[in-house]
Amino acid sequence: MIHGNREESYVNLPKLLGALQSCVPGTVVVAQTEFVFEGGETVSGKRMFKNVFWSFGPCINGFAYCKPIVRVDDTWLYWKYTGRLLIVTTQDGANHIFPIAYTIIEGETQLQLGGFFLKNLRRHVTLQINISLISDRHPLIISAYNNPSNLLV
Repeated sequence: MIHGNREESYVNLPKLLGALQSCVPGTVVVAQTEFVFEGGETVSGKRMFKNVFWSFGPCINGFAYCKPIVRVDDTWLYWKYTGRLLIVTTQDGANHIFPIAYTIIEGETQLQLGGFFLKNLRRHVTLQINISLISDRHPLIISAYNNPSNLLV
């Protein structure tokens, strides 16, 4: 009750991510929203959350000093808002886990994994060439990663 309910959390998400950007220099936030339709027409001033990608500035800068290997793991989101939370980590020189990016995607399609998640990871964090990706070999991650258009900046 102290932190509100899940619905309030989704409403506050843009405000929270904006605060992160202003307080943590270099933090990147990329959000996708859709128009809200009621009765076949768009509702003025209302947008619906779709996907969000974020990475903290220190994590982006620190990745240059880590191993050129990234690991993607995910978990399901439950309740009214389904989707997935993806977390990208790497290892530093002392073999410690180093988080580098986070993504919430609405569903699990190749477009969302590749077109949104992998493009933003490549564009904002993994700028070096010859980066290896480790995942749970989920077919959508493999197909998204193997599609060269998903990896272009």
